[in-house]
Amino acid sequence: MKTFSKAALVSASAAGLLCLGCFFASPEAGNSSYAPGATCGARAHDEQEKEKPAEFPPTPPGKLDTAKLESAVWSMGATFQTPVLPKGRDLEDVTIFGRAEATEKQMVDFILRRNPTPNLSCTVEELVHYYYEEAGREGIRADIALCQACKETGFFKYGGDVTADQNNYCGLGALGINHEPGARFATAQLGVRAHIQHLMVYTTTRRPEMEIVDPRYELVIEKRPDIYGVVKTWTGLNGKWAVPGTYYGQDVLNLWRQAKVPDGSPTSLLNASEAVRRAPDDPNAYIRRAVARFYAGELDRAILDYDKAIELSPSAEAYLDRAICYEALHDLAKAEADYTAAIALDPMLPQPWLNRGQLYLLADRWQSAISDFERELALSPQSADARVGIGIAHAKMGDYEAAWKDFFIVTDEIHDNNEAALENQRIMMDAVKKK
Repeated sequence: MKTFSKAALVSASAAGLLCLGCFFASPEAGNSSYAPGATCGARAHDEQEKEKPAEFPPTPPGKLDTAKLESAVWSMGATFQTPVLPKGRDLEDVTIFGRAEATEKQMVDFILRRNPTPNLSCTVEELVHYYYEEAGREGIRADIALCQACKETGFFKYGGDVTADQNNYCGLGALGINHEPGARFATAQLGVRAHIQHLMVYTTTRRPEMEIVDPRYELVIEKRPDIYGVVKTWTGLNGKWAVPGTYYGQDVLNLWRQAKVPDGSPTSLLNASEAVRRAPDDPNAYIRRAVARFYAGELDRAILDYDKAIELSPSAEAYLDRAICYEALHDLAKAEADYTAAIALDPMLPQPWLNRGQLYLLADRWQSAISDFERELALSPQSADARVGIGIAHAKMGDYEAAWKDFFIVTDEIHDNNEAALENQRIMMDAVKKK
């Protein structure tokens, strides 16, 4: 969470960019419509009660003290600060069945980078191993299934109807109706097994190897013959697993791309350098080494690799990653230029829209910030940080009613207990004049 000031750097880790507050669509809702669900997950009951924020109404319950709001220090949302690799294949073609490409260690590190304290009933290492064991047995891509769980739970932070102690990692039975929490599983491994089995019922008519623990498995077969066993790709889940779900599969696969990036270990650096030696004209080899150098803290050397990759073949991902390096080095002008270049090459890549919008906020360019955040929301409708940014821009422009609505949308419609949104809600509530 960032307080809004010119000196502030946009350097938070975007723990919810593409993944916070997803909606689970019940496949049993019938052919004509789907029931939108609440956010898949919440903190454990005791923590949820202890940390539950005060009620924030949809409109101000009284007149606002504009003088107080004019001097308010607003809290900015997070930005995307994880380098990505260029698309190695068409995301539309990535199948649900297949072998994992990321290692278990990569997945553990990826989760902990996004959430150092995941709310789980087991260790992160154990959870990751369960996914590789259960998905591997059935032929499902374990690494992507785990990325789906990260999306559904906000990297195991939760924030809605399902609680962490349910071991329910894909919102099974959480239909968003009367705060129904959904299914509960005795152990983390059984929760993982249910998730994998639910993917299977969408993907194949073959029965699972293990006894069925997914409480929705037979219901899909009975109620939804139109989707039973026919969804073969992750993007095929769009509009079926989630509502509205326009980019649901793409969101999951973007997380997968992030998870597969090299780390900053000596072995990773050595392998990346060897790849450059073997293929000195391959821009992707330089990008992989740049990512390894980024995680090793060698930002200047990472930028040199991105320079070479862009010289060989410009890509939106190379510009995005280099912009992240420039931001880390506090060179915001170069970062903005690179975000703009990334957008020009691939306007469907959501991350540069969010990050450039945050830079526009820091530069007092309110309308430009709103435009960028709106583009981010068009690509990732559940981006709470983009909605927070729009709220701040509205507040700085003096449109406090619009700002109030923006902060309300984050928790009421996106279903995300975003720290920045909650802080800004408190600021707004404190500005309500007492009768």
